Amino acid sequence: MPKTLEFIVDHLPRVTVEDVHRFFTTVEIRDANAFAAELQAFVQECVGSVELPASLEVETMEQVLARKATALRSSTRWIPGETDIQRGRAIQLKAFNQPHNLPLPEFARLADKSRQQIYKDILARRLLALNVGPRGQKLPDWQLDPVKQQLTQAVLQEVEGIDNWTIYRALSEPLEGLGGQSPVDTVTAGSVDDVARAVFNVLGLHVH
Repeated sequence: MPKTLEFIVDHLPRVTVEDVHRFFTTVEIRDANAFAAELQAFVQECVGSVELPASLEVETMEQVLARKATALRSSTRWIPGETDIQRGRAIQLKAFNQPHNLPLPEFARLADKSRQQIYKDILARRLLALNVGPRGQKLPDWQLDPVKQQLTQAVLQEVEGIDNWTIYRALSEPLEGLGGQSPVDTVTAGSVDDVARAVFNVLGLHVH
């Protein structure tokens, strides 16, 4: 039996005694339970004997997803226009200038570290740094908190190849899975791994 019919047969609704009541006015039924069982078997046999056209192919889940993805894919690659680039740059610059994003020298002073050590931590992906053109680097001040810095480092160590602005948004914007809070606002010493997984999900990564 083709898998489609097999699925239908297995998921047919059960014939109940209440269903049998509809026949009481047309036929005499001595045993409602037995009649319901026989009717169920009869329906399953009828469905099972149906022959599907040879042209009807049963799609796997992978084929269904691939077909839907193809339908959504544009035939031409999207290229941002000048207005899109300018708008994106304006949004990025606004975020860069938020008070919680500190210039590197100020961050180093508050962290009680040398600038050289901060540079090393950035290169080693222990700290997240942002930049917009020639304006220098800024670091989100949440990294002055040991637990939030631990979360940031855990994410940075796993997402090489993803730009820092995308990581910044994933860490700082509210997530439905975290009760509408951002990862850096909700993380605690005991939840670093769980919150990091929520960030990876946002970034489309499956990290074990």
